[in-house]
Amino acid sequence: MTTSDAPEARPLIPSKISPPQTSPHVLSRPRLEAALLDAASKPLCIVRAPAGFGKTTLMSYWRRRQPGRVAWLSLDELDNDATLFGRYLTAALSHHAAELQGPLSRAEEALSDYDLIWLTGKLCNELSALDHQLILVLDDYHRVHNEQIHEALRFLIQHQPPALRLFILTRSEPPLGLANWRVRGMLHEIGADELGFTLEEARQFLHEKNDLRIDDPQALQETLQRLKGWAAGLQIIALSAPPKDSFNDYLRRFNGAHAHVLDFLAEEVLSKQSPERQAFLLKTSVLERFNSELAQTLTEQKESFGMLQDLEKGGMFIAPLDEYRTWYSYHPFFAEFLRHQLQLQASPQAIVDLHKRAYEWWLQKAQIAEALTHLLQVGDPALIAETLSVHGWALFEQGRLSLIEQCLDALPEAAIANDNRLALLRAWVCLTQADPGSLEEALNQAEQRLPDRQEETQWRRVSAEISALKAQLYATVEDIEAAHNHAQQALAISSSASNAAAIALSVLGETHVCRGELNQARDAFIQAEASARAADSMHGLLWTLGQQADVLRHQGDLLGCHQQQTIVLQLAREHHLAQTPVMEFIHRQRADLLIEWLQYHEAAQHCDAGLRIVEHLEPHCAIPLNALKASIALQQGEAGAAEIYLRKNTLLMREHRCHSDWRALSASIQLRYWRQQRNLSAINEWLGAEPAPSPAPSHFQQRRARNLAFALLSLDKSREAAQILQPLTAQARQFGLRLCEMENQILATWACLRLGNENEAGNALLRALQLAEPMRAIASLLQAPEWLLEFYGAMMEDSRLSSAERRHLQRVLELSKRQHRPQKKTRNMPEQARALALTPKEWEVLRLIGEGSSNERIAERLYVAPSTVRSHIKHVYQKLGISSRVEARRVSLDLSQGRVAGLGEQG
Repeated sequence: MTTSDAPEARPLIPSKISPPQTSPHVLSRPRLEAALLDAASKPLCIVRAPAGFGKTTLMSYWRRRQPGRVAWLSLDELDNDATLFGRYLTAALSHHAAELQGPLSRAEEALSDYDLIWLTGKLCNELSALDHQLILVLDDYHRVHNEQIHEALRFLIQHQPPALRLFILTRSEPPLGLANWRVRGMLHEIGADELGFTLEEARQFLHEKNDLRIDDPQALQETLQRLKGWAAGLQIIALSAPPKDSFNDYLRRFNGAHAHVLDFLAEEVLSKQSPERQAFLLKTSVLERFNSELAQTLTEQKESFGMLQDLEKGGMFIAPLDEYRTWYSYHPFFAEFLRHQLQLQASPQAIVDLHKRAYEWWLQKAQIAEALTHLLQVGDPALIAETLSVHGWALFEQGRLSLIEQCLDALPEAAIANDNRLALLRAWVCLTQADPGSLEEALNQAEQRLPDRQEETQWRRVSAEISALKAQLYATVEDIEAAHNHAQQALAISSSASNAAAIALSVLGETHVCRGELNQARDAFIQAEASARAADSMHGLLWTLGQQADVLRHQGDLLGCHQQQTIVLQLAREHHLAQTPVMEFIHRQRADLLIEWLQYHEAAQHCDAGLRIVEHLEPHCAIPLNALKASIALQQGEAGAAEIYLRKNTLLMREHRCHSDWRALSASIQLRYWRQQRNLSAINEWLGAEPAPSPAPSHFQQRRARNLAFALLSLDKSREAAQILQPLTAQARQFGLRLCEMENQILATWACLRLGNENEAGNALLRALQLAEPMRAIASLLQAPEWLLEFYGAMMEDSRLSSAERRHLQRVLELSKRQHRPQKKTRNMPEQARALALTPKEWEVLRLIGEGSSNERIAERLYVAPSTVRSHIKHVYQKLGISSRVEARRVSLDLSQGRVAGLGEQG
C-alpha cells in the first residue's frame, strides 16, 4: 500500500453510535423508568455506579420505550483522541437527527482545522434550531481521561441548547464541574442505591430469567443485603443456580468468592488498577470499616487520605459511612473478593500481621469490639482471655453477644475454668439464649472457682451473680419455688445497684406473675428497673421495662402497655441494642397486642424483627413468633401460610423442651386452624392427650385451660366446656387478669348459647364488651363462629350497653361483615398493576387514592389502621417511583384504563 492509498482517518465503528441490543425479556423496573422520565425534564442526568449495576441495560431498555429521539455513543479507551471523539459525537447526533446531517458533516470536515471546543460551539448552534427534544447518551464516560474532551463537554453543558438532554453513564464522578448544576437543581443523579434491585424486583427477575421461585423470601433478602442490589450478582445467581430444591441454601452460601464473581471483578475492576492501588485494596480488605489513619497503619502508604478519595471518585466498590467522608467500607461482595485475592497472593503470616496491626490500632482507640474481631484472626488465646476478662462485661452491655461467644469458643476450657469472670460471662451469655442446659453447666463451672471468703467484696459479688442466674434458670424451667429461693439468696448478699439485684428482683416479679399476684409483680419489676439503672445495665433495664408492659397487658391496660413498649423500643434503638435477645420478647408482645387491634401489617413486622433476633439462638426460641405469624395468616385468610408455621412448631416442640406459655400459645392457634379446616378428629386427638385443667392464677395457665374449653366447644361438648369456663373466669377476675377474663367471657357466650341459655349468654357478652371497649380489643371478638356474630347484632338493642360499648360493638359487627364477605380485590386487579409488582392490597389502596379518599377514609373502607395505610402508600410510591398524591391519582387512573402510568400505552 502506498502513502496515497492510506486512509485519512480511522473509520468509525457503527455499533458505537447504536444503542446496545437488549433482550426482549429484560425486566421492567417501573420505579427506575419513572426516575429516568423525570430526569429527561432536566438538562443533565448522571447515572453513576460501579461495574455491573445495570446502567447500560436500564438506559437501553428505557430508550426503546421513548417516543422521542435518542442518540447514543458508547465510549472506550481509544476515544481519548479529541478528534476521534468529535467525529463520533457528530455521527451519533446526525444518525438520529436527519436535519443535522448536512451542517454536522461540514463541521466534521473542518474539525482538522479547528479544535473540539469549536466543534462543540458549532453543535450548540445547530442543536438550538431543533424544535423537538433530542436525548444524547454518553455511555462508559469513566473511560475518558483526555482533558480536552472534559473541557469540551463542560462547554457543551454550560451552553446546552434547550432541546438537548444529556445522559452520562459512568462508574466514576466525571470531572465536569457539576457543583453549580446541583445547587441550581438542573442536575438529576441516579446512583447505586437507586439502581440496586429491590426484593420484589429480584424475585421477579429470578423467576423470569430461570423460572426460579423463591420459597424462602428471607434467604433472598439476606443475599440482596450482601449484594446491595448488585445486578451482576443476581445475573450470576440466575445463571449458576442449582436445582430448585437446594436453591435457598445456595443463596445463603453465595458470596464474593464465587468463581463467576471472582472472574468478573478481577477482569472488570482489579486488573485495571495500578499496583499501588491494588496493594492498598488488598491490605485494607481485612477491615470492616476504616479511615485514612487506620488504612495508613496497615498499608504504610502515606497518602491514604487521597487514595480513599480517588477510590470513591473512581467508581470503586467503596462507600462513605458518614457525611464528612471520614469512614469508609467496601461493598460486601467486593470485600469478600479482595480477601480471597489476598489469601492467594499473601502469606498466612502476612495476613496475621495485618490483623495484629488492626487489633493494636483499635485497642489504642478503646474500641474493644473491633480490636477483638481482629484478635480472633490473630489466634492468640492468652491475649483473647486477658482482653475479654477485662472488657467482657462492657461488650455484653453493648449487645456484642456473638463476639463474646466467638472469643469464649476460641479459648481452652481451662482458661475459662480458672477465671470466674470468664465463667460468669459465659453464664450471662447462656442466659440470653434460653438454653437452660448450657446455663446450668456454666454456673457449675463458675461455682468451682468462687473467690476465697476472705475476699468479702469479691465473694459476695460472684456469689450473688451465681444465685441470681440460678434463680433465672429455675424460672425458665418453671420451678417457681426454687426460683424464688435463689432470688432471695441473691438479694441477701448483693448490692442494690448491681446486675445480680436487677435479675433477682426480676425473677421475683416472674414468680409473682405465676402466682397471679400482678400488683406485687409490677412492684418487683419497678424495683428491678431501679437496680438496673443504678448498675448501668441496659439489658436489665430493657427486660424489666418489658415485663412491666406485659403486666399492664394482662391487667387490661393495652394502651399503657403500648406506651411502655414504645419506650423500650426507643431505648434499644438509642443504645444500639435492637438486636439483643431480650428484644425478641418485646417484639413478640408488641405483635400480640397489635393483632388484637387488627394491625396485622405492623404485627408481622414485629414478628419478623423477633425472628431475625432468634436466628442465632436455640431453634425453639422461634415457637411463639411462629405461632403469632400463623395467627396473622389465619386472620387474613391465608390458611396455607398458617399451616407452614404451625408445622414448624410441631417439629420444634417435639424436639425441644419449652415453656408452657409457648406451648399454650401455639396450641391456641393450632386449634383455631383445625376448626377452620373442619379437622375435628385432630381436635379430638389433641384433647385426649391433654391433662385435666388445674387452678389458673397466671395468664399462661388460663390460656391452657381456655384451649381445652375451645376444643370442647368445637366438638359440641358445650356443657363440659362451661364446667371449665365458669371457675376459669372467676379465677381471671380474682387475679385481675382482665384480658383473660374477656377471652373467657366470649367463649362463655358461645357455650351458653349452645346450651340454650340466652340470658346467661347476654350477661357474658355484656361483660366481655365492658372489658373490651377500654382495651380497644377487636380480634378476640371477631374470632367467634359466624352464627355467634348474629347474637352480637341482637345485643345492640340491650339497654345495659353504654354508648361507648355500643359503638365498639357496632365496629365489631361492621368488621365481621367484611370478614365473611367474599374477597374480590385480587380478581379485579388490573394486569398492568400486577406487572408493576403491586400486591392486591397496595392496588386497593392506590385505587382508593384515585377516587380521592383520604388515608382515614381508606382505613375505614379496608378495616385497617391508618398506619397500615401509610405503610402501603410508602411501598406503592417506592415501586412506582412517585412522590406525591397527585402522581398517585394519575397512576391509579392510568392503570384503571389499562395503561402503565408515565410509560405510554402497553402493547
